[in-house]
Amino acid sequence: MTETVGSDTPRRARPPKDLGARGRSFWASTVSVFELNESEIRLLHECCRILDELDELREVVVREGVTSTGSTGQTVAHPALAAMSSHRGILGRLLTQLDLPYEEHEARTPAQIRASRAASSRWERRAANG
Repeated sequence: MTETVGSDTPRRARPPKDLGARGRSFWASTVSVFELNESEIRLLHECCRILDELDELREVVVREGVTSTGSTGQTVAHPALAAMSSHRGILGRLLTQLDLPYEEHEARTPAQIRASRAASSRWERRAANG
């Protein structure tokens, strides 16, 4: 991934047709800043779909409430809440894999970040070993 700057920006990838409003928005904001390779595009697509699914689950909870009736008549948490929690965890892992820079001064590619971490780790081991 590289940060795009100025008028030399490459043609941006179009959002997939299966995305909803929130997914399209996240897609647009991401590809407007970063040039992603094919595997990063796939991760971004999955992140966007998860965001859309979270919105759908949230609508269900707003419409039906945070509780529902269990099999024996007891009050239980709405199943959509567990699904939302699971989706958030998956989204977090996908975003970690995508490894977008999160600070303006840290506009590095995922490969650069991994290389920097590996180099730091090697230097720490060398310093510890004397």
